[in-house]
Amino acid sequence: MPRPATDGRDSIAARLLAWLPALLLAQLVLALWWTTRALPAAAPVLPVLALALGGQMLFLLRALPLLCLLAWLLAGLRSRRAARLAVALSWSAFLLWQALLEQYFLTAGVPLGADLFGYSLTEIRTTLGGAGADIGVAGAIGLVLPLLVLWGALAWRARRPLPATSGVLAGLLLAAVASWALPLAPGVRVLAGEAARAVATSKGAYFVADSLRWWRADAVPAGSAHAATRDAGAVAADPAYPFLHPDATPDALGPYFGPTRDGRPPNVVVIVVEGLGRSFSGPDAALGSFTPFLDALAARSLYFDNFLANQGRTFGVLPSLFASLPMGEQGFTGLGAAMPAHAGLFNILQRQGYHAAFYSGTDAGFDDERTFLQRQGVREVVDLGAFGPGYQRNPFSEWGYPDHELVSRVLADSARLQVPFVLGVQTISMHTNYRFPGQQAWRARLEPRMQALGMPAQRRAQVREQADIYSAILYTDDQLRRYFEAVASAPWYADTIFVVTGDHRLPEIPMDTHIERYHVPLLVFSPLLRQPARVRAVSSHLDVTPSLLALLAHTYGLQRPEQVAWTGTGLDMAGGFRSGGEFPLKQTKTSALDFVSGRWFLHDGRLFELQDGIRAAEVEDPAVRAQVVARLRAYQTANATFLRDRRLSPEGATPRLVAYRAAPVTVARAGAVTAQAAGVSVEALALTPASDGIRLLVTFANGDAAGSRPFVPLAVLSAEDGRELDEGYGAAVQLGPHAHREVRLHLPRPSAPGRYFVSVRPWDPDTGKPVGRGRYHVPLDVQGPASP
Repeated sequence: MPRPATDGRDSIAARLLAWLPALLLAQLVLALWWTTRALPAAAPVLPVLALALGGQMLFLLRALPLLCLLAWLLAGLRSRRAARLAVALSWSAFLLWQALLEQYFLTAGVPLGADLFGYSLTEIRTTLGGAGADIGVAGAIGLVLPLLVLWGALAWRARRPLPATSGVLAGLLLAAVASWALPLAPGVRVLAGEAARAVATSKGAYFVADSLRWWRADAVPAGSAHAATRDAGAVAADPAYPFLHPDATPDALGPYFGPTRDGRPPNVVVIVVEGLGRSFSGPDAALGSFTPFLDALAARSLYFDNFLANQGRTFGVLPSLFASLPMGEQGFTGLGAAMPAHAGLFNILQRQGYHAAFYSGTDAGFDDERTFLQRQGVREVVDLGAFGPGYQRNPFSEWGYPDHELVSRVLADSARLQVPFVLGVQTISMHTNYRFPGQQAWRARLEPRMQALGMPAQRRAQVREQADIYSAILYTDDQLRRYFEAVASAPWYADTIFVVTGDHRLPEIPMDTHIERYHVPLLVFSPLLRQPARVRAVSSHLDVTPSLLALLAHTYGLQRPEQVAWTGTGLDMAGGFRSGGEFPLKQTKTSALDFVSGRWFLHDGRLFELQDGIRAAEVEDPAVRAQVVARLRAYQTANATFLRDRRLSPEGATPRLVAYRAAPVTVARAGAVTAQAAGVSVEALALTPASDGIRLLVTFANGDAAGSRPFVPLAVLSAEDGRELDEGYGAAVQLGPHAHREVRLHLPRPSAPGRYFVSVRPWDPDTGKPVGRGRYHVPLDVQGPASP
């Protein structure tokens, strides 16, 4: 390749050094534009912006070796103009790629990572079509502006070449190599809220890091699965079938249900609501509830406050909810045609005379849901390709039929249903791009809803910014109302159990913590219910099918499998908060597993303690963390054996069915970690607004075998922007070994309505520092002036 003259001012090194400031400036513009567009409401602007700019500059530094390698080849062209044009095109591609990742984040609410590689081209096209192709004027500016800055700065720098200083370039490259030793996004953990941390993280850096993690993931050895699970306390019946065990799920639901009218077993309807999250649905929803019908239904149901989906996207909901199956590598349905035969709710009930059907407004081929349903023996699958005439597809989205049409299609078949039956219904309208016919009427309902909620002005502004999303939530909720009101007159309604849950929490509404992505409601409603109940114990989708079959076998005389491969252990019905189960969570098809064991949550190698409301407080306790990691490894080992052999049970989809046999009920199940973290911690916190202020009931716990040092209970009230407004203290406390104590504290009531946050911690009065783990950033909505 021809080389430029090396006169010191036109060497390759001199050219690159002259042009690199243009790339730096363009990267800064890109970071500023996209960060300011994605800033969550009430987030601290300067810290987020500073960390985002720093993260983007760090990513550019890390990318320099590759960028300079390619640019070195291109800059060696003899023609200076041709060299500059070639380098500009390569750097433009780099900037455009980052801008597209930023646009994806702005649309989806989560950064794109290795999950890109978990979908087929057809599924990617459907997803992009469903998200909407119109990026808007601001999006187009964000794509073009960094390129204009790059080309303009390159043209300017071309007239001012630098002297040959290859040592400077070499120093930059050495710094770039050294920068790979830094964390992915240094400093972002100081930000409060998952949304702010995501905004401050370079999307290019996240994509590269997550892709490298996926490609380099070490395979978990499969040979010792039986030993691993046995040593942890969950005994497999056969080492070749690591998840197989006798079904001993207790009938926890039975005491709440009365007999059917004619003695026949009840019908079962399971409704999976796309994107339904607990933070905007149900009593005491953190963001205010936009599901008034489901709220009313919750008051007549068994309502699970602290319930978790096992997946952060739809890919895993059917196997988890309907069959309590292991995750596999990319979700159970990711096995495609290699999905082994297995037992689940549909085929077990069909063997006992039930009619089965499944309805979806979108293509059941997405995420291989159709293959899963076929393995379950469901022959009547009504989806995008089998909807029939007379229904209007959503003209604004590629996903298919909006929820109004879906409900109409389900109701059209309701008169001819053969009892008993088991139905699955999967909605789609609460999905990007959140557009549907007649949406303007639902947007108009937002203001009355916010008024009814007594929502503060700042929070109302946030809702208006995402009016499409919140109006879609109101719309889907009303379609559920229409369904329930219509079937209430059906002859089979009185003998039917309805289960309603979300497949995952939609990500576009900002989240405070990572685990919030999995926090969804669960409602079990039926005219057969003796009384409603509010359940605060932690359970997951994996627990639903085992509990439903235990109910049907024990209370209504059906049979259930003698041996099962359930990975859930049944619903925990405790009215107070507790977490005794153990189960995996997986945000995307290709993400690393998160894991819950007892009250401990493991994410990205970090240990968190679960608290009421599915809040998670990070804990530094190597001993407890090691126990939870061991439990995760045991699960991964069993999962690896399953992936290697593709076997769940020697009986396949037709296990031997037997009558219900009671088994002892235990709170700590499946070897879940029961250890308490060392030191003093806030175990529970209840906030009660009153006319004289905010009353707090705090439970402190000591996890040590020795007495604690004295500490002062401290409560802090802060505004949404992080400013501390007030404090409240209690009398000094000293806890005995493994002791608990309730303490009452008081904070002044804020004078202005709005959203505030309360933090409570054990405080050392001598050092002025915390002496244990507190509970932080608990939301408190003040609706108006204190009543007299």
